[in-house]
Amino acid sequence: MANPAEGYESYMVPPLFGPWAARLVARAAPADGERVVDVGCGTGIVARTVVRARAAGGAIEALDASPDMLAVARAAAAREGADGIVWHQGTAEQLPWADGSVDVVLSQFALMFFTDRAQAMAEMRRVVRAGGRVVVSTWQALDRHPFYDTLHRVIERRLGVSALQTIFALGDAGALGALAADAGFGRIDVESPAMTATFPNPGGFLAGEIEVDTAAIPAMQHLDAHARRAMVDAIGADMAEALRGVTRADHVELEFHAHVLTARP
Repeated sequence: MANPAEGYESYMVPPLFGPWAARLVARAAPADGERVVDVGCGTGIVARTVVRARAAGGAIEALDASPDMLAVARAAAAREGADGIVWHQGTAEQLPWADGSVDVVLSQFALMFFTDRAQAMAEMRRVVRAGGRVVVSTWQALDRHPFYDTLHRVIERRLGVSALQTIFALGDAGALGALAADAGFGRIDVESPAMTATFPNPGGFLAGEIEVDTAAIPAMQHLDAHARRAMVDAIGADMAEALRGVTRADHVELEFHAHVLTARP
């Protein structure tokens, strides 16, 4: 069976997570020689972007709980010549770095998935040095993303529950800042940028979104392959009008809204 992280890397990173990674890294502005870590790295686009952004380099390490994501991250880094990244399998709630040993902690669209967000933020505070910074991005709420709000309601109606509320669970800028303040950060800033992403193949985009967004739902997992395909098709039919609303010629255009937190001890 193919590694699903490969589809994530090939389809979602170029139009969406790559541009946001460039923005996150620019915000953090890691200097040559600084030690940078990427927490919840997925397929490693943030760590790879740091490599490209620095002329003289410096230590870069990245951590994710998923071995599938890390396998794709290692392969992508090797393919791009992004040498020197040290990859760790582990959780954000128990980071492998010593107190005050990191200059820059980065985390892109991962905080909402951590089991204990407060503990993860506390761990980032623990490992960052005095004078360092933590830069974290989360999506704004579902009501800022009408297409996904519609998809959420359709999945919930068809399957009884939707996982999309987790993806957009940290959409309140004040709550995000409070999470950092509770972890002991003294200087906190949240900006709220937006970017438009363009996805090819509207039908393939929608089918892929449905597969990803329903993968962890028990009602979907209990279906056989034929019934699962039928459910994906049914959700797709329910989403036809919403898809037409974001389709431009042969591609999908969606505006994404995020919060980018910069926190310093």
